[in-house]
This record gives sequence, C-alpha cells and structure tokens, in this order.
Amino acid sequence: MKTEVQSKGTYLRLLGYLKPYWCRVLVILLLSVAGAYVAVLPTQILGIAVDEIRMFDRYANVSVPSGQEINAAVDGSEPIRKSSIPIAKPLLSASESIHGRWFAGYNPIIVTLIFLASSFILLHAMSSIISLAHGYITSELGQRLVYDMRNQLYGHIQQFSLSYFENHKTGDIMSRIMNDVNSLEQAIVGPVITFITDMFKFFWILYFCMKLDWQLTCIALFVCPFISLCTYNFGKRIRKVFRLLREKTGDLNALIQDNISGIRVIAGFAKEREELDRFKHKNHENYFLHVRILRLVNTLRPTVDFITEIGAVVVICLGGYKVLQGQLSAGTFVIFFPYLQMMYGPITGLTRFYNQVQRAIASTERVFEVLDTPVELKDAPDASALPVVKGFVEFKHVHFMYGDAKEVLTDININVRPGQMIAFVGPSGSGKTTLTKLLPRFYDPTKGDIFIDGQNIKNVTLDSLRKQMAMVLQETFLFNDTVRINIAYARSDAVEKDIIDAAQAANAHEFIMQLPNGYDSIIGERGVKLSGGQKQRIAIARAILANPRILILDEATSSVDTETEQLIQNAIYRLVKNRTTFVIAHRLSTILHADMIVVLENGRIIETGLHQELLSNGGLYKKLFEMQFDAQEKTKTEAEAAESVKIPEPVIDIEESPQTMKW
Repeated sequence: MKTEVQSKGTYLRLLGYLKPYWCRVLVILLLSVAGAYVAVLPTQILGIAVDEIRMFDRYANVSVPSGQEINAAVDGSEPIRKSSIPIAKPLLSASESIHGRWFAGYNPIIVTLIFLASSFILLHAMSSIISLAHGYITSELGQRLVYDMRNQLYGHIQQFSLSYFENHKTGDIMSRIMNDVNSLEQAIVGPVITFITDMFKFFWILYFCMKLDWQLTCIALFVCPFISLCTYNFGKRIRKVFRLLREKTGDLNALIQDNISGIRVIAGFAKEREELDRFKHKNHENYFLHVRILRLVNTLRPTVDFITEIGAVVVICLGGYKVLQGQLSAGTFVIFFPYLQMMYGPITGLTRFYNQVQRAIASTERVFEVLDTPVELKDAPDASALPVVKGFVEFKHVHFMYGDAKEVLTDININVRPGQMIAFVGPSGSGKTTLTKLLPRFYDPTKGDIFIDGQNIKNVTLDSLRKQMAMVLQETFLFNDTVRINIAYARSDAVEKDIIDAAQAANAHEFIMQLPNGYDSIIGERGVKLSGGQKQRIAIARAILANPRILILDEATSSVDTETEQLIQNAIYRLVKNRTTFVIAHRLSTILHADMIVVLENGRIIETGLHQELLSNGGLYKKLFEMQFDAQEKTKTEAEAAESVKIPEPVIDIEESPQTMKW
C-alpha cells in the first residue's frame, strides 16, 4: 500500500511540472474536446447513408411531393420509424434545403447521399487540422518539460559535495540525467494527453450510444470492470520490473563509461576478454528484464482484447436481433458496432496508459531521489560575498571525517600570512589532500572553522569564495575542446592577448604553436592528445589567467622528465609569486624554500617549520627527506653505471657463415 501511495505522490509531483504552462494545457484540453467530438461524427454519417439507401430501394417507384418527409408508406402500411441517429435531423434538413433551392429537378436521395459524402470528407478534414494543431502544441510542451526537469536536475547535482560523486557511479548519474528524465514526457505529455483525448472520445461515444440504444450500451459496458481489474494487476507487476530495469540500465551505463575511460589500462593488461564477459553479464541482465516486461505486456494485451471481443459478440447478437425485430434501424446498427469498438479503444488504451505511467514512474522516482538528496554544502541564509582577499588563512581546531568513517584530520591549527607558501608533507593517507579540499569548501569540517581574512568561509557565498582560488592538480583535467577554450575556462571574458600571455608564462606557448591548429587544436577527452607535462602547463596557464589570490598546488612534476620538470617549475614560480599558496609536496626537493612546511601523520600535525629546522629536529620530515634522497642517489648511481657500460657493436665475419657473428 505504501508503494501505491508513493506512486500517486510521484505522479502528482510530475503533474506539477505543468503548472507554468497552464495556458497551453488549457488549449490542448479544448482541442482534445473538439477533436474527440469531431472524430466520432463521421461514423454517424455512414449510418444515415445506409438508412437513406435502404429507403431509396424501398420507395424507388413512389412519387413523393417535394419537401415532404417519407414517414409512412403510401400504401397505408406501418409507418417508417424516424431516424434515431443524433445528427440525422440537422444533416437531412440541410440536404432538403439544398435540394429544394438548387437541385429541385434531381432525385432527393441522390442529393442527400452526395451531401452526406461531402460532410464526411469535411469532418475528417476538420479532425485532421485539430489533430495537427494538437500535436504541434503537445510535442513542444513535452520537450519544454524535459528541458525544465533536466536543467533542474543538473543544477541540483552541481551543488553536491564531492562525497556524492565519490559514492555514486558516473554512468548511473548520466543515465538519470538523460534516460530517466525523458520519461517525464512519456509519463505526462504523450500518455496523459492521449488518455484525456481518449476519455473525451469515450464520453462522446457513450453519450451517442445511450441515445441510440441504452440497453445495448449497458451490455457493452458490462466488461469494463474486468478490463480495469486485469490492467491494475498487471500494472503492479510491470512497475516493479521497470524499476529494476532502470537500475540495471544505470549499472550498464556506468560499466561502459568506466571501460571507455580506462580503455588504455584494459588494453595494457590484455583484459579485453574479461571486460567483454563483464559487459555480457550486465547486458544479459538488461536483456532478461526487457523480455520479462515484453512477456507481461504481450500477455496483458491479448487478455484485454479477448474480454472486449466477448462484449462485442454479445452486442452483435442482441443488436442483430433488434434489427430483425424492427426495434433498431440498419443504419443505427451500422453506427453502433463501430462505436462499440471506438468505446473499447479508450478502455484498452487505459492499459497502455497505465503501463507507460508505471514505466515512467519507475524512472522519475530515480530522478526524484537525486532531487530530494539534500545539498550538504550551500550558502548560509545570511551569507555575504567575499571581497577581494589579501590572503590571510587560518585553520582553527579543524577536524574532519568522511561520513561515519575514522577521523581523517584531527585538531588542525595553521596560520598563514598573505604571499606565503605552505607545503604539506607526510606519508600517503596522512590527510594532505583532504586538508586542501576544505579550503574551497568541497567539504565542510566536522568540527572547527576556517577563516580567510578573518571571515569564516561558512558565512560567505561559495561562488565568491571559489572565484578567488585556483587549483593545479596532479591529475590534470582538460575538456575535450580546443587549447584556447581550456585556458580561457578560468576567465570567460579573456581576450586573445590574455590567453597567449598566460600560456607564455606557463612555458606552454611554444608547444601549443607546434600543434596542428595552434590554440584551436582539439586536445581530446581529458587532453589525451597531449603529454603529461603539456597538460600540466595548460593547467598552469589556466590558473595564471584566473589570477587567484589563493592557490592550491598538488605538485605534478613527479611523473615527468627532467627537462619538462624544469619548465613546469619555472611556470609555477611565476604562478605563486605574491599569492598565498598551499602545496602538496611529493618531491621534497621542490619545497626547500617554502615559508612553512607542515608535516602530517595520521591526520595530525606533528611538525612545522622551515626545511633546515625540520632536518635539525630529526623527526619524520628528516626521515622522509633522507629516504627520498637515498632513493634519488640510488637511481642516479644506477643510471651512471648503466651509461659507463659500453656494449661492443657486433661484427659480421664475411668469411664465416652468414649466421656467424663475432663480438
């Protein structure tokens, strides 16, 4: 029962997206009413024509005064029953008027048939025009709703903290934004509008059928409760499968996204076969669920059709009997049977509507799960914009933990003056990276506060805070666009000279000009067409262009060659000048001149000071420095030893066998 209540709430919430467009909805409803009414009228014209043709056959040799209705046989036999077809009287009156005014010399029955044929065509033309207008407005409204929801969902996701993205698969998030949002149109615009039109058509047909013969109409409606019960039971089962299918589709998208992003790792370890097997497994889950849904749907439709056919057979038998007894005209029966099929159409369409709605609800629930996820990091109600900062930074008794896990940072206290470079040093997992993520409020401290120029960063807007910072990370992210766009990403109003100056300051201009299209070269997804050092220099150029007051560097020279390292270091020296800089140090040789070195272990600060001070203290810093120095010396010695070994060139003795070689 709880699930059904949730489904109703979900659907009502979906309908709420129509509120801003109530004028268009009203127009669509009016067109639905008019279209449904006009669509059912041509069938009545066929019935009138049948009665007129039978009358023509019966009284072909009878002379009738002009303008007189043939309501009784001339020979005094039983009177002919007046037509019970609702629109017969106005159409026949119009036909008689046309005959008497313009075609008095022609057979009135022939004139009537021609008039009825013209009316039949005209009504179909009107129905087509209404459907065309209805379709245009409906389709535009549907895409507008998808546009609104996708904007809302994407905007909400952008406000999440990094923890959300670390705990959710990228492919699944993409599936919700793209695939599941499309279900809004499938749930509201298509099915709902069609359902409303069908219901209007149903009530018009019901109204006309009751006027034609209320007894046959009641018999025809007897099967409706059975159709509704069958639809409801199947719908509950279908919805569960649709929900599971959407989840499995998200898993499949996540697998595809991971494998495409990591294709070089897969190829490098020759794991193509294993990954194909994983994909086949996930794909088979989707296949199996699709088959289950199709089986349910294909079972439901024949079941409903069988029930409706039972009603149709009963109506045919009783209606035929009434025609033979003279209680129902042939023309009326000709109308009644198509009307019966048209009346069952909306009822069976209810099954289609219900299935589409269940499928859409399964998707939109996944969308609403994201929209209902609270934003952990948001501006305080009284948050103010952070003015241009000088660069004073203070960490005051800062603690942090990821969720309910072990505390990552414990009682961090740091004071930084403008223009200083602060280096974070420590073993892997000591909390260096986490500490730098707190400064731009990617996370908020579990306890304690961070101040910039004396202002608590929780009391300023995120936008004004982050605009005064820039980050150059070890794992550089570049967009699949041109070099120009990637550098200018820091400042959308940057002119050409600004971009080139930033590139030159980052020692990137020279290699950029050697690319096929210079600054307009596409660099591929995540900058795959560039080397690691080139990507780093573009990232530095981007940071230089941003001109931040506070800079965060995750030192990125550990995996590049010596020449590239020197180029990057020179660029970094220009970047950090007169800026408050926080450096995560991997190579301790690069932070020898830092204004303060903060040594972390297990989330705690165990040492602070200058390079020489820390070496003289003989603590963890000295141990790390000596370990790294010894490793570098060992590498250097091994390289020199390898260089000193001279391998003689092979000499081929032409007097020996061609395969014989002397060294």
